[in-house]
Amino acid sequence: MRLVIYAIIVLIAGTWLAVYASKDPGYVMISYRGLDIQTSVNMAVIMLLLAFAVFYAVLRLLITTGLLPRRLGKWRKVKKEVTAEKELTKGLIDLNMGKWDAAEKHLRKTSKSAHLATIGYMAAAQAAQGQGDTARRDGYLQLAQDGSKTKTKLAVALNKAHLLAQAGHADEAVATLNKLPPNQLQNPAVLAQQAQLYTQLKDWPSLTNLLPKLRKGKAMPMVEYYELEHTAYSGQLNHVGRSKDVVALEQLWKRLPRRLREKEDMVIDYACSLMNCGHNDDAEEVLYHRINRHWSEALVYIYGLLDGDAEIYLARAKNWLKKHGEDPVLLLTLGKLAVRAHQFEDARNYLEQSLTITPNSETYQELGNLMVYLKEPDQAIACFRHSLAMTPESFAQPQLGDTRVEHARLPQPKPPVIVEAATPQLVEVQTSVEHKEVAESR
Repeated sequence: MRLVIYAIIVLIAGTWLAVYASKDPGYVMISYRGLDIQTSVNMAVIMLLLAFAVFYAVLRLLITTGLLPRRLGKWRKVKKEVTAEKELTKGLIDLNMGKWDAAEKHLRKTSKSAHLATIGYMAAAQAAQGQGDTARRDGYLQLAQDGSKTKTKLAVALNKAHLLAQAGHADEAVATLNKLPPNQLQNPAVLAQQAQLYTQLKDWPSLTNLLPKLRKGKAMPMVEYYELEHTAYSGQLNHVGRSKDVVALEQLWKRLPRRLREKEDMVIDYACSLMNCGHNDDAEEVLYHRINRHWSEALVYIYGLLDGDAEIYLARAKNWLKKHGEDPVLLLTLGKLAVRAHQFEDARNYLEQSLTITPNSETYQELGNLMVYLKEPDQAIACFRHSLAMTPESFAQPQLGDTRVEHARLPQPKPPVIVEAATPQLVEVQTSVEHKEVAESR
């Protein structure tokens, strides 16, 4: 019915136009690049109507077959992707420049792109954290997690752990990684990040247990692995040493790779841990044999802190005088051991020789204490003045390097060693002399 009505309307309009145009047909001329087309108005109108009809028919055909909507949809999708890429680029640039607010605004707009949304949300989370808004950060991370596929969920988890560690919540970052499926926990990126987190937390047992997986999974260059291995076992030695479990300490030392047992700072950690556990004789064996193989002033200094049979330690240490008689650290160590062995004149000679070679605050302090005991107050005061005038740090104390590691604590001598060890004997001698004088007078 509607078609019939349209046909009648077109017929009436065409009849009216024909009658109207017969009175004055008009004139239409089209000129384009030397081509002239002349026709009447009637013919021009008819041609326009035919052209419109053909265009309309083709358009309806495209719509009916679905070709046009697909093309339009594809065009809109491409436009969204291009826009999202531009916003992502701007956002990442602002993010690297520390413009957190501007970066977040740009990165939020990447949500219009299906394959860029996850990246945009992860970067937006970092921008939110940069502004101190952890709630918004967690919201972006959740959006990234919800919208990501199985393969990208690992990347989101790694990003979350990184941001938590950056915010000072390394324990939460570890918990985040531990929730991953077992197969993803073997991923090199996950292993490397776990190593960083355990180092940050100083969780040496967990880090040492992780070492075999790191090496097998090739999670980092071997140079970095060896450095991490060194850090882990240094921390673990101190950790076990503080527990006073000597058996566990010795077992750990045996498990260490040979290349680590040869390192000076590892020997220092092991020896000091033994000494702190009260096993000075075991520590002396370790130090003595190591010093005989590789001369080290740091180890010689620690040898002077041994709290055991000073006479035996002194006798063994004297063997080093043949090759290193001019070493001020050795002479300081011999002086300390001689004091504990009550060989006071030898101790005085050793300390004075050390000061002649290299003046040092600690050596002056030791000599001053000895002068107090020997009742030479003027010399004692002079030594103490020299000691105060110099830097208080001992030149012999080892530099243990890596600040990430809490190295074993250096054993401290019992102050004042001389007075406590010698005073009872001095009193005893004075008393016997007094009794002798009384008996003679009688």
